[in-house]
Order: sequence, then C-alpha cells, then structure tokens
Amino acid sequence: MYRLLLILTLVGIVYWLAKRAFSSGRSKVAGTEEAGEEMVQDPVCGCYLPKSQALSLSSKGKRIYFCSEGCFQKYKSSNALPKS
Repeated sequence: MYRLLLILTLVGIVYWLAKRAFSSGRSKVAGTEEAGEEMVQDPVCGCYLPKSQALSLSSKGKRIYFCSEGCFQKYKSSNALPKS
C-alpha cells in the first residue's frame, strides 16, 4: 500500500515539474496579454504605447495619438495643425 502511494506521489511531482517546465517559456507582461489593448504610435518620436495612456487629437478626420505633451507641442509647432 505504501509503495503505491509513493509511486503516485512521484508521478504527480514529475507531472507537475514537466508542466511547469514547458509552460515557463511563455512569459506574460503584466496587464498586456489579458487586456489585449491596442497599441498606437506617436508620429513625432515613433514610440508605441497603449491607446488608453495616449493623448489624442482629431485632425482632418483622423485620430492622432501622442505619448506626451512635449510630442504634441512639437507636432503642433511643425505647422501640421492650425494653432488655436
């Protein structure tokens, strides 16, 4: 009886280790895989950021996203937008 219990315990441990070893290759970045949020690119500096964190502007019927106020000001000063 003890021998059967020992064998079942060892099989369970080997299974758990194998499962953990094969699933560790898939790393998750906190919050990105679960949310599936769309990434947008800043036209000034070219960096990508989640849409929810970007500053946005509608120009000529198109939505433009910026990573910071500084990039927005650079875009605005390049005469791409009429100054308000």
